[in-house]
Amino acid sequence: MLTANMTMARKKIGDFYLVELVGSGGMSDVYLGINPRRREKRAFKILGKRASTWSSAYGRFIREVDIIRDLSHPGIIKVLDNGVLDDCYYYSMEFMPGGNLSRRLDRGKMPIEAAMKLFKPVCDAMAYAHERGVIHRDLKPANILLNANGEPVISDFGIAKMLDLEWTPLTRSGEILGTIAYLAPEQRFSSKNVNRRADVYTLGSILYEMLMGFPPLGKFPWPVEVQPNFPRVLESILEKCLAIDPENRFEHAGLLLAELEKWPENPNRRIVETARVPGLTRPSVAGDDNTPPVKTDRIEGWFRILRSGTTRERLTAVREMVEKLTPAEAKTVLKLYTEEGDRVRWGLIRVLGELRIEAATPLILGDLSSPFHAECAIEALGKIGSHEAYDSIREFVVGHPESAMIALIPMARTGKQQAMGNLQPYLEHEMAVMRQAAVRAVASIESLESLQVLKEHLPMERDEKVRSVLFQAIHSLQGVLLPAVTTSVINNQQPTTELTAEDGT
Repeated sequence: MLTANMTMARKKIGDFYLVELVGSGGMSDVYLGINPRRREKRAFKILGKRASTWSSAYGRFIREVDIIRDLSHPGIIKVLDNGVLDDCYYYSMEFMPGGNLSRRLDRGKMPIEAAMKLFKPVCDAMAYAHERGVIHRDLKPANILLNANGEPVISDFGIAKMLDLEWTPLTRSGEILGTIAYLAPEQRFSSKNVNRRADVYTLGSILYEMLMGFPPLGKFPWPVEVQPNFPRVLESILEKCLAIDPENRFEHAGLLLAELEKWPENPNRRIVETARVPGLTRPSVAGDDNTPPVKTDRIEGWFRILRSGTTRERLTAVREMVEKLTPAEAKTVLKLYTEEGDRVRWGLIRVLGELRIEAATPLILGDLSSPFHAECAIEALGKIGSHEAYDSIREFVVGHPESAMIALIPMARTGKQQAMGNLQPYLEHEMAVMRQAAVRAVASIESLESLQVLKEHLPMERDEKVRSVLFQAIHSLQGVLLPAVTTSVINNQQPTTELTAEDGT
């Protein structure tokens, strides 16, 4: 099957020669590339020539590169380079000599201890992605690669979804994306409105197959029905992951990981559903004598974790606050903000930014000068998007030019068209990496003006990598903007009505 698609074999990308086709999908192929001088191996994912001409396929491919580059975790594949080869778009990544989990499962089910050793790092990587608003939507054993040490690494974010993007032209309404054997029930009808709980279902499906030897399709048996001594806690975790109603599943991979981390302290305990009581941060557990008392003030409970918890516990608290904080509680958080120390404010900045609470702007501005808080404060201000936030980021960049790279996209997000004049000088910056950041920031505005600015800059750019990013940004913007303009002209409408409203012009 693979030999039919060897069209790129023996071609050269930089110092690497493509020597072998190692994987093939509907629109792209993966080749092994070797640098003979350094004896280095890389994997090259190449979008097919025909697919490269489709704006939706190209857009997904470029978005996958951007998403992976924004995720820095040992359990998530790293993009090393990207560009164009014979009119086909590609990106290179680490080569994983251990194959993938699907090949491992071809040999049958795994012992519980081996399965848990492999599965926990997968959950840890997905908890990290979920914390940053990324939903994978196509998790499956074939997309879990194994490195030289047999450790899992998640790949293929081609149909991933960002929680902070309400709509994307890359996915048609009602389109079903993913691999059916591992899709959550709600995703089998439409991928448009799925959330992190859909990934949790898929994680449960993968764990089920690791422990049972086949995926949970149709009227599948529960492990205890065929293995009487199967640990109750794992059965309970699988039941919660594979619940038909998304509301009955773990809210995100971080909460699933928290339960798995208890393994095998009490293998016979069983997770039970509890009433939603304010302050309860995890399900109660039958047979667990160490279950903490229910907190009557969950804000204080969250603050306590932010003050003294581990990094993982604090990130879990931040996730819970983003998902559960009520408007009344948000007002209380704002009142308590200035009284708390750096560790708590670090978490609150993230929460208030994710919730886009404009009243938090003055508080977050006070932490811009703190080296401990500056980066997350800029990100939060960008998400809040107020005029005050824009002015403050602009002034921060002027006073701290060394931090411009992390501030350009938040500035674009807040100022939109207003930010264009401040972004354009960075397109001519002496550092190529700064020019790349400026290109992405300008492209994120998604307006006809930003498209024109990038087109005008393209002939002046000499760096190959920056030109590649520029070319991809222009192509992506054209796919997003020009069809909308054409349609509106045909319908005798103003062509930029929606763009104008979005850009605030």
